[in-house]
Amino acid sequence: MSSSSARLVISVAVTCVVAAGGLAATYCVTAPRIAAQERDAEQRALKRVLPDAARFEGLDEKSVARLAAAVTAGEIEAVWKAVDASGADAGWCVKTSARGYGGPVRMVIGLDRNGKVAGLTILAMNETPGLGTRVESEPWFMRQFLDLPPGYGERDVKQMDAISGATRSSKAVKNCVTAAGQAYAALSGGKAVSQ
Repeated sequence: MSSSSARLVISVAVTCVVAAGGLAATYCVTAPRIAAQERDAEQRALKRVLPDAARFEGLDEKSVARLAAAVTAGEIEAVWKAVDASGADAGWCVKTSARGYGGPVRMVIGLDRNGKVAGLTILAMNETPGLGTRVESEPWFMRQFLDLPPGYGERDVKQMDAISGATRSSKAVKNCVTAAGQAYAALSGGKAVSQ
């Protein structure tokens, strides 16, 4: 190898090491801030879907894994028991995700004490702007899930309308809502409902 080739290799290697070090340092500085922002967004979402709750008590990983095993639609990521100001049970919040067109659609769904959808919100999605994002921008679509009966099942959710041109995005939201209902059924002592 000639000396000019060796210098080129060394300069590229040094540049890579410096760049990697810079990226690592940036990650160390920004990671805690990003995590804090995600926790804040999650807390706001919990309060949005169950506004009467005073606090939310997260279930441990083992309990969440047990619930996830009872679910056939979507994925369960976290579950919180909602408690009102008097300490009484106010319902449950379920963080769930399902595959849409552009990747996972992550949602928080609030269920009252009877398993009725009290509220739902999308935390994150990468759906096609103007098509898949209509699941969030067209209020009627999300609002229709508030009409599901207490203890609803998969059959009930399948009857909900989808958005034309956003079929996979609509199905992802439906799967998230179904997963929350199945998690509630498991929490309340029954099997996951798949009627």
